[in-house]
Amino acid sequence: MQTFIKPTRLAPFEKMSRNNIKFKIFNYLTNQQAQPSYEEYISLNTALQTGDVPMDKVMQWVMTNPRQNRKLFETALYQGIDKLPQEEPVLTEFFNLIEKKPMWFDPVKIETAIQFTHRLGANGTYILRDLALMTGYQYPGFNQPLIATGALSKYAGKRLAETHKWWLDVNKPNSFSRFNDGFTSTVYVRFIHSLVRYQLNKSKDWDREVWGEPINQYDQAMTNIAFSAVLLIGVRAIGIFPSKAESEAIMHFWKYAGWLMGIDDKWLVDKESEAWKWMQWLDFAHPKVDESSRVLAKGLSKEPFERQYKHFNTFLQKKAYQNHLDVTQLFIGPKKMKKLGLKPRTLAWYPFYLMAKNTVLYNGAKHIGVLDRYLQRHGRAEQEYSLELYQNAGKQLASMHQ
Repeated sequence: MQTFIKPTRLAPFEKMSRNNIKFKIFNYLTNQQAQPSYEEYISLNTALQTGDVPMDKVMQWVMTNPRQNRKLFETALYQGIDKLPQEEPVLTEFFNLIEKKPMWFDPVKIETAIQFTHRLGANGTYILRDLALMTGYQYPGFNQPLIATGALSKYAGKRLAETHKWWLDVNKPNSFSRFNDGFTSTVYVRFIHSLVRYQLNKSKDWDREVWGEPINQYDQAMTNIAFSAVLLIGVRAIGIFPSKAESEAIMHFWKYAGWLMGIDDKWLVDKESEAWKWMQWLDFAHPKVDESSRVLAKGLSKEPFERQYKHFNTFLQKKAYQNHLDVTQLFIGPKKMKKLGLKPRTLAWYPFYLMAKNTVLYNGAKHIGVLDRYLQRHGRAEQEYSLELYQNAGKQLASMHQ
C-alpha cells in the first residue's frame, strides 16, 4: 500500500473499510457499498487537500494588485469581459469556462426544481436551518474557516442571512442566466471562498496538517449535498413527498449549482443514493463535536431572539425558538442535541403539526389546481419573509449584485 500524506482529520483506511452495522444497513437499502475502496479513499484524501483550481488561479492574479484587479474581476462578473478596459487573459480563461453550460445541463429540470422549491415555502427553510445546518455543525472541519476568519463571532442572524440570500437568488426563475442573480451570486460566493482560502493558507493560524485545504473539495461537496439530498429526505419526514421528476430535478439543480461554485465533476452527484454514500464518510473525515460546534449550534438556536416581528414580538420570538428546536430534535435526537450544548425538548410537538398540515395541503394540491397555485405563490413569499426576519441582515448583502 502506497505511502501518502493525509490530514490527521481523516481516519485510516482500515477504519473506514470496516463493515459496521451502519454500513451493512446502508449497503442493503441502497444496493451499493458504502465503505470506500482504496481508490475512493485516495480520492477523498486528495479532495480534502484540494481547493478550487480555476478560481484560485484567478485569486493569485487578483492579489498581485488587489484593489485594481478585484474591480476588474467584478466588472467581468457583473458586466461581462467585453467591458474590461483591456483583455485580462486569466479572466478571459475563467469566464469562458463558466459561461459555457456543461453538456449535461437541462434547463427544464432547473425550472422544475425552482418551482418545487418555491412550493415548499417555510418548510424548506426549516429543513435547511434545523436539519442541514445543525447537522453540519457536528462536523468541526466545516467550522474551522469560521473560527480562523473571526466569522464565528458574527451574529447568527447575519450568517444565516448571507446563506439565505444566496439561496433565494439561485431559486429565482431563470436564475442561472449569465447576468441574473443566481449566476452572479454563486460566482461571487465562489470568489469569497477563494479569498478566504488564500488568506488562511498564508496564516499561521491555519493547521493544514490537521484540516487540509481550507474550504476544500469534499467539504464543499457535502455542503452542496445539504441543499439537495438532505433537503429531500427532510421534507419527506415532515409530510411532503416529491415526485420522481421533482427529486431528480432537485439533484440536477444542485449538481449545476455545485459545478458553478467550483466543485469538481467527481463530487457532483445525479442520484440521492450517491449523495448518501459520500455522506456516510463524514464521520471519518471530521473529528467529533468540539467547542466550535457548540458555539455555532447555540448561536443558531438563539437566532430567533434577534428577529424583529411587527406584532407580538416577544411571543413570536419564543415560539420560533421552541419550534426550531423541536424540528432539530426530530432529526438529530436528544443525545446529539446535548452534545451540541442544546437542551432537549420534553415535548417536541411542532414537527408533528407540520406533518399533519403538509400531508393535507400537499396531497390536496395534487388534485386541486387552486391550492397548488396558492402554495406556489405563497411559498416563495414565506421564504422571502424569512430573510426580512434575520435582523434585516439581508440588506447588507447588496455587494453581491452590482
